[in-house]
Amino acid sequence: MDAVKLFSRKGKVPDALAATVSQHVGGAVRILAWAATSDGYLVALPDRMLVAGGEGECEEVGWHDILHGGYTDQGNLRWERMSTGEVSEEHLTDPQSFPEAFRERVESTFLLQQVVTPFPGRHVTITARRNLMDPQQRVMWTAHPARGTRMDDETLAFAETELARLRAEYAF
Repeated sequence: MDAVKLFSRKGKVPDALAATVSQHVGGAVRILAWAATSDGYLVALPDRMLVAGGEGECEEVGWHDILHGGYTDQGNLRWERMSTGEVSEEHLTDPQSFPEAFRERVESTFLLQQVVTPFPGRHVTITARRNLMDPQQRVMWTAHPARGTRMDDETLAFAETELARLRAEYAF
């Protein structure tokens, strides 16, 4: 008996899901992980996540667009989109290795992540991230306040100065 298959948590991708993904992306694609949800599937591709509904429709979420997220104790995968601020949540009825793939793919977009402290008790995270869906895109630099930190004029000015300094220093 093959020990790898015996202990592998990755089950075979359901045929209907594989067909939906292939149709959506326009051909064969490598599925890194998948999870059944209450009303469809989440699919981890190398460059993006697909939220596949029961009717065969798919929504794409670029790994670079996930500000933060993760798997909760209640069995839900939750994420916030950087581009829109929208928070999404899916209950995973069969998570398999999807939570680990989710974390790894989001982390793979980070080239730099640094916390700066403009004033005592205020923290801003500056990041440089790459777009896995389009490697030709420029690196995306952002500054996000920590929980409880307001981006008032002074904090914003400090963050912009640090952002400019880090951009020049790292020149991605």
